[in-house]
Amino acid sequence: MEVQLVKIKREERHVLENLFCYYVYDMSEYMKWNPDKDGTFGGYDVSKFNPYWELDDHIPYFIKVNNELAGFVLIRRYPSDLTLYDIAQFFVLRKFKGQGVGTDILAQIVKAFPGKWQIRVLLENSGALSFWKSAVSSIVGEDYRLSKANDVDLLMFFIHFETAS
Repeated sequence: MEVQLVKIKREERHVLENLFCYYVYDMSEYMKWNPDKDGTFGGYDVSKFNPYWELDDHIPYFIKVNNELAGFVLIRRYPSDLTLYDIAQFFVLRKFKGQGVGTDILAQIVKAFPGKWQIRVLLENSGALSFWKSAVSSIVGEDYRLSKANDVDLLMFFIHFETAS
């Protein structure tokens, strides 16, 4: 199985926006969001994607498996601490879950961007927390820190770790 990170071109942004509806749907389980009046989960403000094509410290990627679209990952420098890389959003289609795709992608990301990292996880999302702890451990062993802190107005888990170049 070939797992790839493919930078999202500006002209492919609409594909990210379409996939993002599924991410919002998945997150609705924890955030208690309702669908829009038309029955979709498309109520996300897509202007929030603008920095990914306007700023050098925001990088959008598609995740591909055997050249098939499998999800996306949005990487940025964390706004309140620009020394940290932050996984802003990470989404793998259900078809590809449980196959090591996410762990492989994390390894590719931190190899491409060595340094200080953080991953934020909703308190309610125990499955994501378990995945991230395992994926991070596969890269840095037990050399990471798990804490709780506020991200804007939401209490979340934070996983902090560092990779060398």
